[in-house]
Amino acid sequence: CTLILQGGIEPGQSVTVASLAEALDVSPMPVREALSRLTAAGALAPVSGRSMGVPKLRKAEFEDIKRVRAESESIAVRWAIQRRTDDFVGDLRGLLEQLIEAEEACDNHRFIDLNYRFHFAIYEHSGSPTLLAVIRNLWLRVSPYFHLLDAKGHLHVSNELHTRLVEEIAAGEPAAAVKTLRRDIERAYAKLVEHTVED
Repeated sequence: CTLILQGGIEPGQSVTVASLAEALDVSPMPVREALSRLTAAGALAPVSGRSMGVPKLRKAEFEDIKRVRAESESIAVRWAIQRRTDDFVGDLRGLLEQLIEAEEACDNHRFIDLNYRFHFAIYEHSGSPTLLAVIRNLWLRVSPYFHLLDAKGHLHVSNELHTRLVEEIAAGEPAAAVKTLRRDIERAYAKLVEHTVED
C-alpha cells in the first residue's frame, strides 16, 4: 500500500510478485497477499500473465473518487483542527518546507512522497482510524496518476495551496481550510481529466 501511496508505481508500469519481493527484499508470500488486497481495493488489476498494473480510470470514475475525497478529507481537516497542537502545526510546516524544496528541485517523485506524507499527517490527526481507512483506499486508486501532473505546471500552485492550508489550520479556521483543501483536490483532478482520462 505504501509503495503506491508514496508514488512507487506509475500508470503503465507493470509489477510481479517476484519483482516486488526482490525490490523489497522480502519473501513472495507477503507480497502476494498485499497484491491481492490492492486488487480487491481496485488499486491494481491484472495486465498480462502474472503482471499487475494500475487500472485505467475513466472520467466518471475520477469524478466519483474526487467527490468522495472532497467530502471525507474535509471532515478529516475539520477534526484535525479541533485537535490541533503546536507540535502538529510544526510538523506540517516542516513537511511544507520539504515540499517547496522538492518543487524547486523539480523532483517529482520526492514531491509525490512528501505530498502523501503532508496530507496524511493532517488526516491521521483527525483521530479517526475509520475515516483514515476510507481516505487511504481512495488515495490508493488515484495516487499513481499524480506522476502525470509534473509537466502540467501543477507543483507550484499546489504548494501555494498547501501554504495557505497550514496557516488556516494553525489559525483554527475550519471553513477556510476546507475551502483550500477542496480547491487543491479540484485543481489536480481537472488537470488529470484534461490530459489523461478517457470518457
